[in-house]
Amino acid sequence: MALQIENLSKSFGSVKALCDLTLTIPEASFTCFLGPSGCGKTTFLRVIAGLETAEEGTIRLAGKDMSKTPPSDRNFGMVFQSYSLFPNMTALENVLFGLECRHWPKGDRKKRALEMLDIVQLADQAEKLPAQMSGGQQQRVAVARALAPRPSVLLLDEPLSALDANVRSELRTEFRNIQKELAITTIMVTHDQSEALEMSDQIVVLNCGRIEQSGSPVEIYAHPRNRFVAGFIGSFNVLEVSRDGSGEIRFGSQQLTANAQADAAIDSGVVGLRPEAIKVSSEPLGLENALFGTVTKVRYLGNLQILSVQPECAPDQVLDVELHGASVLSRPSERVCLNFASTALHELSR
Repeated sequence: MALQIENLSKSFGSVKALCDLTLTIPEASFTCFLGPSGCGKTTFLRVIAGLETAEEGTIRLAGKDMSKTPPSDRNFGMVFQSYSLFPNMTALENVLFGLECRHWPKGDRKKRALEMLDIVQLADQAEKLPAQMSGGQQQRVAVARALAPRPSVLLLDEPLSALDANVRSELRTEFRNIQKELAITTIMVTHDQSEALEMSDQIVVLNCGRIEQSGSPVEIYAHPRNRFVAGFIGSFNVLEVSRDGSGEIRFGSQQLTANAQADAAIDSGVVGLRPEAIKVSSEPLGLENALFGTVTKVRYLGNLQILSVQPECAPDQVLDVELHGASVLSRPSERVCLNFASTALHELSR
């Protein structure tokens, strides 16, 4: 079912946690609320769940106003970061408890609980207590418990952040596959941009209680609306630019060639350039833009090197460059040429 949020605002005393948020969560989609700590993403999720009350705005599920509906009557499933399993109950009993709370017919409960444990690949762990299970297994049980009563919407509050990197990667795929299989409308809170890019149909970038931008992962990454989004989703070089007397774009002392869209927005004084869009060479490669500069720092990350380069045309700025694969390791103080196409420059509002 589609979820529609209109003009939602929430305050804690004098602090405005959510500011006039309007958003549509499409039916059967996976939406991520993404942003730094304190941006309002968890508060937003809790207001949707009914655990917090907004002062203004409406929440509609399939057209029905849920704003004043108690949490227990919203038919939303929720999974928390801390698992929140009952330690004295087995995995099966934890899932059954969710069905008991929703007053499922007694004869249907065990069958449904076992089905959900099978979906999260824990059918063989049904009689284990949480303490006998890994963190990843406990979170799977929490998901099974939330899904068992057939909720209209599944809400996930940073469900993977307490797990190690390998388990997080594994569960991303599993949770996304389960969501697609059940076609359940899902909202997940995360501060991990790679998590949001990999799992979601829609990303909602929040900052200071406001929606900075919402859209598909490709749209958010390729066309960030402003400097905050550009810097939060992936890495972005922000180039301080200006126009000379003839209307040409200049980056320091050098002219730049931009695509029509970036050129039209140049009055903002900044353009964005992804580090991976830059090719490094000793001489110009024939692309529209070529800047000479000096390597000031090299970060070696195995199959990835990140070079920090001080351009000669704008020595007060530093550009980061990502080199993928087994490239020859560059060295600090090395003079290099940074090459990039006009289409690599993006418009950015301040």
